Amino acid sequence: MQAAQAQMPPGAVFGVPGYTQTLEQYDAITGFSTTLAAASQTAFNPPGSFQKTDVIFWWELVVNTFTLSAVGTTPVWSPYAPYNLFQNLQLKMQGKYLPLEVLSGVDAAIFQLIRPMRGQAAYSDLMGANPFSVFMNSNPAGATAFAQATLAPNLPATTPAITATGFTWTMELPGSLWFDEYWDLARNGRLMPNSNGIVAPVGAFVSPQYMGGGERVVLPKFNFAALAAANSDQGPITVASGSPAGAVSVDTRRVGVYGSQNVAELPPVFNWQYRRHSYEYPIGNQNQATIPIQDYGQVLSIFVRIYDPGIPGPYPITNVLKCQVLYGSNLLKFDDVPYTMQKRFLDQHGFLPPNGVLIWDMAIKKNNTPVVSNAGALNTLTNANCKIFLQFNNASLPTSQAYAVVGLEYLPYVSQS
Repeated sequence: MQAAQAQMPPGAVFGVPGYTQTLEQYDAITGFSTTLAAASQTAFNPPGSFQKTDVIFWWELVVNTFTLSAVGTTPVWSPYAPYNLFQNLQLKMQGKYLPLEVLSGVDAAIFQLIRPMRGQAAYSDLMGANPFSVFMNSNPAGATAFAQATLAPNLPATTPAITATGFTWTMELPGSLWFDEYWDLARNGRLMPNSNGIVAPVGAFVSPQYMGGGERVVLPKFNFAALAAANSDQGPITVASGSPAGAVSVDTRRVGVYGSQNVAELPPVFNWQYRRHSYEYPIGNQNQATIPIQDYGQVLSIFVRIYDPGIPGPYPITNVLKCQVLYGSNLLKFDDVPYTMQKRFLDQHGFLPPNGVLIWDMAIKKNNTPVVSNAGALNTLTNANCKIFLQFNNASLPTSQAYAVVGLEYLPYVSQS
């Protein structure tokens, strides 16, 4: 019986009771404390890396405490707090691409809102906060600036509750994504047969991280922001006077399945991996902007976070007259104004995007329940000239220093060979 079982193809009994053994546990970095600096960023520098065993779907960076001593200061809280405490956040994998590479923790938070690792839920906009509260209630002060105002009278507004110091939150570090319907493609876009030899979608993780292979070294890399940041995008607080002091303590957790010598018990591996990436594009003093989509792969979602230091803060999307996603010879994937973008996202997710943020989700199918699929992805490997077009109100143009941060959730092609 065992010999016959060993001949099963990879993933044949993955998820079957009695074969696959799941895990959720603390990883190697726990209780790691860092003293934060007032005027400069502080590197996250733990003594080791993640465990080098098992098959991991995602990791979690758990902020146990973030405390601030603001004696003699007048702190001004960022609308992006506490998430932009993380700056230049990466999930580094030795000898591989970066599954997560974002300019700010707020970009990671927006991705987490769009695609939480445990799937869509009624309270996925709470980032782990009390569901009897509202969006971003872990924000220490001034959080209403990050709650997007409704553009239609029948859509509910959000008014975050706030706390002062010592708050806790969890940042997801994805290593893969579960698809309810995953279509396997060749690099050229041709449909590939599944393990049963037919061209049809399957439910699958794409693609989990096999930590035992090559003694892989995996570690989140980022800087903690300065406590007295230059502006509200570069840190959770700015100060009017004095020098604040603070500290942060973090744990890490891992979610996946235990390793096995029998590949039939483990999730299959595809030539596509999962990645979240954000990059900056200047838009200052322009009445329109054409932003190229720089990455190559199957794009599942796009967000544009517009920050204007001249405000300072998120640029109001009420001043955006047109927002489009185009490809090829100016073919329209989405031809929107902010309200139509907002209405679609609300239908898909049940809550509004954050203030200053435009989002296009191409992975949620319109069924009675949310279904994550790559069927509607924008494939930038087979479609040229993929871009985002924005037009602004001439009476309220972004100031000269304004910029857009583009976030791309996508599947890059990574050959197994």
